[in-house]
Amino acid sequence: MPIALRALLVAALSIAAALAVRAVLRRFLRPETVDAAQATAGPVMEATAGLFGVLAAFILAGAWQRFDETRSSMLVEYNAYTNLRQIARILPPPIHAEFGDAIEAYRQVALEELRRPAGGRPDSGADEIIERLWLILARFEPTTAGQAELQTRAFDAVEELGDARRALQLAVRRTPPPIIWVILAGGAAAVITLAAISSVGGRLPAVYLAVLTAVVALALYAIYALAYPVRTGLLADPSRHSESLLTRPSAASAAGEHSRSAPTLR
Repeated sequence: MPIALRALLVAALSIAAALAVRAVLRRFLRPETVDAAQATAGPVMEATAGLFGVLAAFILAGAWQRFDETRSSMLVEYNAYTNLRQIARILPPPIHAEFGDAIEAYRQVALEELRRPAGGRPDSGADEIIERLWLILARFEPTTAGQAELQTRAFDAVEELGDARRALQLAVRRTPPPIIWVILAGGAAAVITLAAISSVGGRLPAVYLAVLTAVVALALYAIYALAYPVRTGLLADPSRHSESLLTRPSAASAAGEHSRSAPTLR
């Protein structure tokens, strides 16, 4: 389901729950009782809503910053992977097959790792593959100036891949702690409950309650989506991000296919 539809579904369910609470409160609270308490309920409602709004805005800004860092790190990692895949195609045999297999193995491990929960431990398999790439390049002995230049570029790309991986893992796991979610949920419940109590009489106050509930629900869902972009689909699944690569031959097979047609540096 697209993330926009999920957000609307969350808002609709929240509105339904808020109106249900209001209907229950109307059975126990008389309008004259609510009117008599407005002198106290008004300032309390304003203070609670203001505090919740400031807190939600602050956390939303932080979540957006972390999301932007995650997206940038994923793009850098993807570009480094693409560069290495292209380098593997023009490396001379037999190193091109071994190098291409290692790059394909890294892609598989990295995608599986990003699909795991944010609190999980990073998989050491990707780090081991990066070390393997270093060793493959270190064993390669260039015989021409062109091969030496290609080896240098490959070293730079592997270093960029490792740096991007570490930055991505850090960005993905920088999620709000549970206490923040407790505060947000408690604040939202308090604001909506106070608004429901103040709107027990008439239909127009019910509309105000529905609008307030929708705004609060969408704000909380936006924070959740930014905090867990891969899980919620806000940031395209890494497998989709490299969908064009999934439908093509692997780096090793591509290198084998092009070893006859594409020029290698000899």
